[in-house]
Amino acid sequence: MAKAIRKTLSIIFAVVLGVSLTTLLLVCHAPEYPYTNQLISNNYDLNQKKAIRNSVNSSVGIVYINHANESVSSFSGTYFTFGGKHYVLTTAHGIFGQCENIVAFHFEETVRCIKYAKFDHERDYVIFEIEKMSTRTPIKIPHTLATLAKNYNILDKTYYTGYPNRVGPTTWTGNISGFDGDYLIIQSYAWPGSSGSGVFDEKGKLIGIIVAIDIGQSEYGYQVLNNSLIVVPIWHVDFDSLME
Repeated sequence: MAKAIRKTLSIIFAVVLGVSLTTLLLVCHAPEYPYTNQLISNNYDLNQKKAIRNSVNSSVGIVYINHANESVSSFSGTYFTFGGKHYVLTTAHGIFGQCENIVAFHFEETVRCIKYAKFDHERDYVIFEIEKMSTRTPIKIPHTLATLAKNYNILDKTYYTGYPNRVGPTTWTGNISGFDGDYLIIQSYAWPGSSGSGVFDEKGKLIGIIVAIDIGQSEYGYQVLNNSLIVVPIWHVDFDSLME
């Protein structure tokens, strides 16, 4: 009888200890706010951490509501400042109407588009102005922009933060694989919802935005290559138009 009681108490103690330790770990290691810099791995050097912070802290989710057919498009964007104003850079595909139908968000914070600053269907990007966001840290343009000579080397590391498959924000690493005409090819992961995400190099410079996933063809038909990302290089984005 005493042996059985001791066994029962041992089981209860083990369960309580497990719960207590779990609670303690959660209290000690849980970040103060979801998805903050506290979650960046210490395995990266200072430059890489800066790049990850730029990617994480400037990333926003975007929703475009098309009232004409009652559809909703979801994608990603990069929050930045220029000339004392606040903007979002994202992809143009999926946006077919007025600025007021666009909402940028980060968790519970949401802001609406004030006006379009630049809309380029050919290059597939749009810049729109928003109010200042309290939960985001914008990158500073042109200080954070990449230059062709220094920031576009084959197999350089890349980072992007976005909302693939409407999940996120999530952060992904990759490498520059090469060029295809006017586009940059990145080896990483993406899915619908990643479009518009800003891509940063390991120095923290913005090198482009994701616009598509590559499609391959074989004797078995077409296949989505979700690890081959098509990126508009940042030199194709007309930031000078923001001064007009």
